[in-house]
Amino acid sequence: MKLRPFQIILLAVFVLLAFASLIILSTFKSKQSAAELVYGNSVTIWGTEDKAVIDRLFLNIMQEDKAFSVVKYRKVDAASFDDELLNAIAEDRSPDMIILPSDKLVSYRSKLVPIPYTTLPIRTFRDTYVDGAEIFTFHDGVYAVPYGVDPLLMYWNRDIFASNGLAQAPSTWEDVVANVVPRTTLRNANRDVMQSGIAFGEYRNVFRAADIIMLLAIQSGSSGVTENERGGYTLGLNNSVVSVAARPPLEAAIEFYTNFSNANSAIYSWNRSLPVDIEAFTAGDLAMYFGRGSEAAGIDTKNPNLNFDMAMVPQGGSATTQRVFGTFYGFAILRASKNASGAYAAALRITSAKFANELTTALNIAPVRRDLVVAGSSDPYRFVMLQSALIARGWLDPKPEASRGIFQQMVEDVVSNRSRIGKAVSDAISRLVLEY
Repeated sequence: MKLRPFQIILLAVFVLLAFASLIILSTFKSKQSAAELVYGNSVTIWGTEDKAVIDRLFLNIMQEDKAFSVVKYRKVDAASFDDELLNAIAEDRSPDMIILPSDKLVSYRSKLVPIPYTTLPIRTFRDTYVDGAEIFTFHDGVYAVPYGVDPLLMYWNRDIFASNGLAQAPSTWEDVVANVVPRTTLRNANRDVMQSGIAFGEYRNVFRAADIIMLLAIQSGSSGVTENERGGYTLGLNNSVVSVAARPPLEAAIEFYTNFSNANSAIYSWNRSLPVDIEAFTAGDLAMYFGRGSEAAGIDTKNPNLNFDMAMVPQGGSATTQRVFGTFYGFAILRASKNASGAYAAALRITSAKFANELTTALNIAPVRRDLVVAGSSDPYRFVMLQSALIARGWLDPKPEASRGIFQQMVEDVVSNRSRIGKAVSDAISRLVLEY
């Protein structure tokens, strides 16, 4: 059959339209596939954080990003987390990523994939996150994408302070020693402590004793623990970053700390027979409690009638650089992950400004993104945490369980007069070295 010119033209138009449609559909499909494959087929994250909090966050992310539906979270009990993760890796069923606290970084480092600086440049990292978040950076890359820090703060009983003529929380340790502790500590004729100004000097009944000791060491100028040129660690807890120091920093910290449990001291305010400090504070028998920012809600729940407030920890009166201690948190990719690129994409999404703010607010910790810190907060507790985040520092703890035992022995050797401070500190450092 011979086609007429009109039919030929019409057929050509249909062919062109069909071809154009194929191109459009192909382009749309490829774009859709690219978006869907940002996170791969699945990303599994393990952590010890509340599942309801993480699931709610993920649901909010999915409302903006449907492809994020492949990202799943599993809460693992903190007591069994290490064993369960090691077993999962050994049995080839490892998660892709874990929520990593900075005090677990050293013990998990060999199992993590560092994000190379070609992917996350150190300049970008420093511009995005507060200084303390650099605890996750090593010579070969970034070991976790950070999102928050739980800083050590000072909780103070406003009624005890007001009853003793004190209008505000102390900002210096000199004020704590000369003014606050003497006025808020009550002792009977036998020098038994009836009401304590501060719970320093012991270990077993001081809930955050390890954090407090590290706080005092850092404020005394400790160089902490650093990565050496071989990729290992240099332990400088008793080495000062200051060229001239009155006393090595860890020794200075232990001397100051244990003085509060010396019954012959003018600032004697704590001993081993007293309850755990957090319990004493919630009962209204302790003027100042040093705990993490995330503890505020729990204190309020335990005693809704307790008239307390939160403040930044005191600093040395002559200190030119302020420091607080904090535990940093980030998303770390495991070497055993079958989808490292998807895990990294998920980490970036979760730690973006909007969702990092949501996550840290729900967990009652401070964000580490500089833009969120600058934005501030009208919440009085969160405001203090944000200010603390700027000056917070952690330390490369070899194994938290082991180091706590070492710190406990160090403190108790001094308090019981088994060792002088220098010897107790030297022994503790020798034992810590063996844990790396």
